[in-house]
Amino acid sequence: MTNTTRIAVIGMGQGGMVAAIKLAQAGAKVTVFERNLEGKVGYPWRDDITASVFDVCGLPRPNQDVYIQKAKWLFVSPDEKGALRVPQFRPFVEISPNRRKLTEYFADLAVKAGATINYGVNVEKLVVEDDRVIGIELDGKLERFDLVIDATGMYSKLRGQLPEKFCVQKEPSEQDTMYAYRAFFEKNDGAETFFPDVDNTMVLRHMDRDGIGWCNLNDEGNVDVLLCNIARPLTDEEIEERLADLRKMNPILSEKKLSDRKVPLSVRAGIATPVADGYVALGDSAFMTIPVMGSGIEAGMQGAAIFADYVISNDVQNFTASNMWPFYVKYFEKLGKGFAFLDIVRRHALRFKSKYINWALSGKFVTDDTLKYIMLDGEDYRRPKYKFGMFSAILWKLIFNPSFNLAILKMAFEGIHASNVAGRIPKKYSLEAIAKWANKYDRLIANCEKKAERRPANKK
Repeated sequence: MTNTTRIAVIGMGQGGMVAAIKLAQAGAKVTVFERNLEGKVGYPWRDDITASVFDVCGLPRPNQDVYIQKAKWLFVSPDEKGALRVPQFRPFVEISPNRRKLTEYFADLAVKAGATINYGVNVEKLVVEDDRVIGIELDGKLERFDLVIDATGMYSKLRGQLPEKFCVQKEPSEQDTMYAYRAFFEKNDGAETFFPDVDNTMVLRHMDRDGIGWCNLNDEGNVDVLLCNIARPLTDEEIEERLADLRKMNPILSEKKLSDRKVPLSVRAGIATPVADGYVALGDSAFMTIPVMGSGIEAGMQGAAIFADYVISNDVQNFTASNMWPFYVKYFEKLGKGFAFLDIVRRHALRFKSKYINWALSGKFVTDDTLKYIMLDGEDYRRPKYKFGMFSAILWKLIFNPSFNLAILKMAFEGIHASNVAGRIPKKYSLEAIAKWANKYDRLIANCEKKAERRPANKK
């Protein structure tokens, strides 16, 4: 990597910024283009991540003005009668960074590394010659770069401009998208949260819909609301109906709205291929998100770090798809296979009959202590001691609930199959081999959705 290597990063997504920092540190001439103005990049709300992701990516952890301790979470059943506490790790193992402050932190690191950031610049056009991206168009003129990193998000306009032969998916499908409505309300004075000592409450299959609803008391004393739907946006009428339902169970939620926003989120496993000659998609642009929750901070950071580390350690100078492909093989080995499993599991779980989730969260199947024992490691002082019969009781209950058992087994089988297919990603770059594998990989998701369409409507 030399200072004559010119790299453009389009968008200030977490993936793009981690790549910008690491590549600039290695000596490349990195220029970041962001359509928003300085101080206005990223959503002004928090999302949960694991603090160690900064260590994994080889970056210093930010100061505590960027993040807070992850709050306690409670999963609530669709009938709102059962609930399960999400285990908490040691303090600051899991954190909640403010997205906007995190972006500003990355920007500061990038500038210190030698990168240049241009705010208020909306790049919508790649320049392609002889099937290779040679730069971007700015004010009608060609700006040449050796590599263009696409970090513009799941609806990237740049992906659609790539030559067809590279098999880069142009757009996410409706089923790959979670349509979210997020709003902040004033807290009702003197009111308590739904469950004592738990600030964050998430209802699964809220109002028996294919999505979730949460109501959280944030660190600023306001109430954070998220309503989600899969495959189609929520109507204004649905939003009001679901807000009213959340108010019934959450006394803290007032009717005085401070702000709101509708946001589409990617909830699918990684794109089949993110590379073309002179181009790579990172972060949300490559669907590097955790499929069950739609958060792309951790996955995008790790994907970008894998890319940058591979380019630097192998001294990649000619950014062809073939030369960059091995990074994605590494990404799939580390994260992609697991995300493929989670993607299929999510699609099944969203269509579980509500009665299954009601039963599972009623305390008759899995208890708080069981979940703590499964999720927390042995070094964590919060992990409960093993109790005789803890897991045999679960197996016994499964035997006497065969329909639930069958649904779980089917979900697990298809998830494992998806992980196996994802794990067979071609190790060497070949357009023919990648096209064949990509067809199988993408068909997993399409087939899952076709099966769902043939199922009877979800019944309580």
